[in-house]
Amino acid sequence: MIDTTTLFWFGALGMGAGTAAFVRGSLSGDTSDSRYYAILAAVSLIAAIAYALMALGIGWLPVGDRIVFVPRYVDWILTTPLLLAFLGLLSGIGRRELGLVVVVNTVVMGGGLAAALLSGAARFWLFGLAAAAYVALVYLLLGPMSEQASERGPAVGSLFGSLRNLTVVLWSVYPIVWLLGPPGFDLLTLTVDVMLVTYLDLLTKVGFGLIALNAGATIETELGASVPAESSRPS
Repeated sequence: MIDTTTLFWFGALGMGAGTAAFVRGSLSGDTSDSRYYAILAAVSLIAAIAYALMALGIGWLPVGDRIVFVPRYVDWILTTPLLLAFLGLLSGIGRRELGLVVVVNTVVMGGGLAAALLSGAARFWLFGLAAAAYVALVYLLLGPMSEQASERGPAVGSLFGSLRNLTVVLWSVYPIVWLLGPPGFDLLTLTVDVMLVTYLDLLTKVGFGLIALNAGATIETELGASVPAESSRPS
C-alpha cells in the first residue's frame, strides 16, 4: 500500500514538473506576460518545497493523537494569495479590491491552520469562522471580480470564468476533506487524507497553470494581442 511519504514525494515531483514548465514559458513568452508566468512558477515552486519537506518528515507536528502537516498550511497561506492575484490581474480588478480578496483569503487559511492546531470543540468554532470567510471569498470571486473580467472581452472573460470555476469547485472540496479527515471527525485514514489533498493541490496549482497557459495562447491568437493583458483600471 502507498504510504504518506511516497505520496509526498509524488506531490513534490508533480509540483517540480509544473515549476519547470512555467519557468520555460516565462523564458520563451513575451515580456508583458512574464509576471503571469512568474506567479504560476512561484505557486508550484512553493508547493514543491512544502511537499519535499513533508516527504523528509519535516514539519510533522503531533496534536493529540493526530499529526498536523505544518508545511501544507504554510504552502496554502503563501500560494492561495498568488492564485488570487493571477485571477485579479486577469480580471483587471483594482488593487484595493484585490487587497480585500487577499485579506479575506488570509482569514480562511489562517483559521484553517489555527483550527488544525487545536483539540476539542474549539477547533470546529474556528473552522466555522474560516468557512464563513470562505463564503465571502466565493462571493467576491463570483461577483465583483467576474463582473470586471466580463468587461475585458469574451476571450479574457471565458478564460477567467474557466479558472474561477476550477478554483471555486476544487477549493470547496478542501473543507470537506478537512472535516472528514484527521483534523475533523477522523473518518478518513491519514493515507487517504494525504492522497486526496495531494491530488487537489496538483489540480489547483499545476492544473490551473496549464489551463491558463493553453487558453492564454489561444486568446493571443484570437485577439492578436498579448493576453492576459495589463490592467488599465485605476486602483
